[in-house]
Amino acid sequence: MAGTLEIFRKELADHLTSQRLIIMAILVYTIAISVSYSSIMVIWKELSRTSGANVFLRLFTTQSDMVPSFLSFIAFFGPLIALLLVFDSINRERSQGTAGIILSQPIHKDSFIIGKFAATSATILLILSTVIVIVTGIGIAILGSLPTVEETLRLISFLIITNVYLSFWIGLGLLFSIVFKREGTSALASLATWLFFTIFFYMLAGYAQGIGADVEVLLYVSPSELYTTASNVIMEPLMRVLSPVSYETIIKMIPNPLSFWDSILLIWPHITALFAGMIIIFIISYVSFIKQEIRPT
Repeated sequence: MAGTLEIFRKELADHLTSQRLIIMAILVYTIAISVSYSSIMVIWKELSRTSGANVFLRLFTTQSDMVPSFLSFIAFFGPLIALLLVFDSINRERSQGTAGIILSQPIHKDSFIIGKFAATSATILLILSTVIVIVTGIGIAILGSLPTVEETLRLISFLIITNVYLSFWIGLGLLFSIVFKREGTSALASLATWLFFTIFFYMLAGYAQGIGADVEVLLYVSPSELYTTASNVIMEPLMRVLSPVSYETIIKMIPNPLSFWDSILLIWPHITALFAGMIIIFIISYVSFIKQEIRPT
């Protein structure tokens, strides 16, 4: 498609040089380093008991006192960061007249929306990759050991799952930016959706559980729940079941961690659902944008 690469480069350059991204990147890096340092202090005290098992995975999952893990931080605040990058991506360009000027060039409308989505996803992937490398480097320097092959595979899988999860929210932010003409309205819709799925959805699930409804099915509608479950399994090899089991079944289980591929098989439905949700929300955004008429002003 003509113009896709050009739009991708333009949007990527805009993201990487924007003050908005710089502020959010500083925030993410600061929190990641602080959380990893707190995790290292906890891990250091437990090394003799755990024999150093899955040290580098625990850098991202260990909580220290009131400090949440990096995984918890991404599950809760990651969608907000993704939405902040794109909530005004389309309507701002329309109001400024730049969208019409760009599309008056030999650039297809589908290239415009695909380039914006791909560039934002690449920006998120770049931030996440550098965070994981920095935290792992801190762990190597302080703990004096290297991650195993299995730990490396799990960290890469965690990176991919997280990027798919945040790409879902990127698609949602683009949709709001397309549907609503005013940037303030799309920002409000983005914030409301984030609050619903990260806070109020779990309140509704608790109410549903109180009246005897099937909460498991309800929770799997939430992308946050799908991501949290998938990430916990891939980063915690000792997690072997996802649904409630009897005490007798737990007693009979051999306390061995799952292999990497067994963990992938266990969460494959969650990964598939997340990926499908990302594709569906992007298709809705794509179709909505294609149907709109944009003229140069």
